[in-house]
Amino acid sequence: MSKSPTSEFQSSVGVVMIRVPAGSFIMGSPESEDGHRAWEQQREVTFENDFYLGKTPVTQDQFEAVTGTNPTDDEKIGDAPVDSVYWDQAKEYCQKLTKLDRKAGVLAHDWEYRLPTDAEWEYACRAGSSAPRHGEPQDVAWYQDNADGKPHAVGQKTPNPWGFHDMLGNVWEWCEDCFFVSCCPVGCRSVRGGSCRSSARFCRSAQRWGFGPNGRSRYCGFRLLAAKTGSFFELSPPVGFPSQEQAPIYYAIDPNDFDLALRVITADPDEIEPVYVVPPPLHCCVYDDKPEWVEWLLDHGADIESREQDYGSTPLTAAVVHRQKRIIPILVGRGAKTEGQLKRARNGLGGAYEDDPRLDREGYREIVELLQTLGIEE
Repeated sequence: MSKSPTSEFQSSVGVVMIRVPAGSFIMGSPESEDGHRAWEQQREVTFENDFYLGKTPVTQDQFEAVTGTNPTDDEKIGDAPVDSVYWDQAKEYCQKLTKLDRKAGVLAHDWEYRLPTDAEWEYACRAGSSAPRHGEPQDVAWYQDNADGKPHAVGQKTPNPWGFHDMLGNVWEWCEDCFFVSCCPVGCRSVRGGSCRSSARFCRSAQRWGFGPNGRSRYCGFRLLAAKTGSFFELSPPVGFPSQEQAPIYYAIDPNDFDLALRVITADPDEIEPVYVVPPPLHCCVYDDKPEWVEWLLDHGADIESREQDYGSTPLTAAVVHRQKRIIPILVGRGAKTEGQLKRARNGLGGAYEDDPRLDREGYREIVELLQTLGIEE
């Protein structure tokens, strides 16, 4: 900020920034914590300098005031967190607001806005506590059980002891870090806090996941950090990499390693349908046209009627909408519910999905014919 340190200041577009004091804490979670993952190894982290962090995630109004755009896919609510934001978009926002606030005298010329690192985010979220969260889930977060599947206006839930709202739930928050050391420099970036679609066990101070920086994820926003230029805390993904069996199942799917996938689900059966990431593995393999993996996942317990967290679609619905001609027969043959699927394909032929440039209407003619060949009726 511009002069001597204060407990908080406000950016030119209304983002309230709260001072976070220098200090040390234990990052990560004990193995006994419900929801603990292998990449939450505990280690001591020390901050030698204060920094400032946004009291809430950046809202839709605050984002639009700087960029002139609102990428949010759901209902436009000005004081709800901006979501569906690329990591690069979040970084660009920080850079633009830095220039604006330096010019306005709000920010000193040797200070900048940026995304918090994993460690900075967790330090502020914990606010001196070693507990998984600063209160009961329903009191501190918009999450799976109370959010009705959508983000809500910020500041309605109980803040943590340092005054930060919505650190847990509502929207995932981008961090500066890579998810794992092996991801750097261009791989998955860490996201924190869970979202309105997350269960309580994933709305924890230590919970972390990763999204591709150039892939937009619904229910992913960000929070501003302000600090002196050059005082960047060393990026802090876990030291080393967990054993392969402890890694997410996607680390087996991407290289087409079925043996590793079996070891992963043997070590953690929940990896067949993890609730901490969007989309779940079965849908991901439908979208990516991986029929062998669709069959493998179904053979190992994946729910053929599971719902994709963002759009509420079943695997067969996703296969029809995305015209996956190799996967539709597999799902139909495995007993997926087919009611409404022929109508859905006809809707595509009529132009219902033209807002997605990948889904031209003529491609649905083959899907209509395929469904009819499989005996699917209106």
